[in-house]
Amino acid sequence: MPETKDVHVDSVLTELSIRYRNEAMIWPQVLPVVKVSKRSDKFYIYRKEDSYRLTDDTVAPRAMPNELSWGVLEDSYSVKDHALGDWLPQEVIDAADNPLRPEADTVEFLNLLLDIAQEQRVAQLVFGPSTYPAENRLQLSGTSQWGQADDDPIGDVMAAVEGCFLRANTLVFGAEAWAVFRQLPEVIEAVKPTGQAGLATAAEVAALFEVQRVLIGRARYISTPEGQPPQYTRLWGKHMAALYVEPSPGARSITFGVTFSETLRTVFRDFDPKRGVKGAHYLKVAWNSDEKVIAPELGYLIQDAVA
Repeated sequence: MPETKDVHVDSVLTELSIRYRNEAMIWPQVLPVVKVSKRSDKFYIYRKEDSYRLTDDTVAPRAMPNELSWGVLEDSYSVKDHALGDWLPQEVIDAADNPLRPEADTVEFLNLLLDIAQEQRVAQLVFGPSTYPAENRLQLSGTSQWGQADDDPIGDVMAAVEGCFLRANTLVFGAEAWAVFRQLPEVIEAVKPTGQAGLATAAEVAALFEVQRVLIGRARYISTPEGQPPQYTRLWGKHMAALYVEPSPGARSITFGVTFSETLRTVFRDFDPKRGVKGAHYLKVAWNSDEKVIAPELGYLIQDAVA
């Protein structure tokens, strides 16, 4: 009877490929993309005070009504270019076995790396203390951090939600902050039926604070220098922010911030017959962006929510 090795030659399983994927990026939901037609330009912001003034609107039969005025402020954006590329020899394309797809996989990898860089830029902006007015920041430390003796996690988040000039509709947790918050006894007691065990879910926390969405920043990056053993670090860290985010911002809408983009993600392809025997394809993914907080009072930051 022949052995297995005599009747089977090892090959790649076409139904299976193993690939590490960075967790879902949340930057488009935090600072939604606004497509613009120019690389830099000005935009208008309606004066906030014009929409909240209490006025005398009574008028006598033969009198003229009280006259009011309104105005706008100017701000500007300026996009920066971002791109990554790679050479793909034709021999690699020809020799690839299923389920490998060298061209599609290359473009996907380039997009993924662009997303990691974009996620970091947005995380640094949203979790940066200087982004917010002083009254819209809460610094926790020691026993006031969540899970410690004098913590008040529900009170802290409620203060953040209500502390935004427009009540927050979005909560952004760093993964480390979320891991602690969702298992706190007072949080579980607030969202679960009496006697039911388990961790608090994003949907339950959203319902508890009456917000539209809870986003958890789980993405990682390699924080060690190239050439050293990789250390995978969370991009969003140990903080939490409450924001008012308009999912599809446009003219006359208000939102915490946006990502201006004049050129959305685009794949460019070129071929160089001089490379190798069969030539090589050059694949580039490029775009441009300006991450901009346009209404900082529509956000509230809780710094170092956990130890």
